[in-house]
Amino acid sequence: MSAFDSIKFNLKLADAELTSFKAWFSTITFVGETAIVAEIKARPHMACLLASTLGLEAPDMIKFELALKGMFRTDLVLGNNGTRRFGLIEFEDAMENSIFKKGTPQYRYWAPRIEHGFSQVIDWAWVRADHPSDKTLLAGFGGPINASTYAVICGRDASLRDAVERDRFTHRRDHLKVGGQTALVLTYDEMVQYMEDNLAVAKTWS
Repeated sequence: MSAFDSIKFNLKLADAELTSFKAWFSTITFVGETAIVAEIKARPHMACLLASTLGLEAPDMIKFELALKGMFRTDLVLGNNGTRRFGLIEFEDAMENSIFKKGTPQYRYWAPRIEHGFSQVIDWAWVRADHPSDKTLLAGFGGPINASTYAVICGRDASLRDAVERDRFTHRRDHLKVGGQTALVLTYDEMVQYMEDNLAVAKTWS
């Protein structure tokens, strides 16, 4: 039996949920993972706006905290049952040191939180590659998995101290691939911007 919940994407609900999330987000600077994930989880139609960013068709399947093989937990999975394409998303915290931490005055190191997010992505890809026909995995997804894309949402724009850190972050987003698929990395600020852009496009098709 599929572990997913069915969802019929509603543009008006997505708009309202994104508006309310932005209002909440504007009141904080840095925030922990538990708090921000709870806000996203309460807004499933807003979460579906990430599908276009991941190159997915309109999602009709959604699951928060999906367990993979009893070993790994995916914070959010969006899927389209027709194409059997899925986007697996890991949410990390949005603290000042979520992306870069310590190091020297000129060069900070990648932080454990963002590295944890990418380790999760690699493990998800391994599960699928190592068990492509596993009955338990396929049952959880309600059928075959034709394609997977990945994203890690971590940190805030305000935590990137200078142009060098912004360039390093952008380079990681644009060039890292897992299993031949781009593994996106976005700050939560960028997530909101992508959602706004995807919502604007969806409105032109409504």
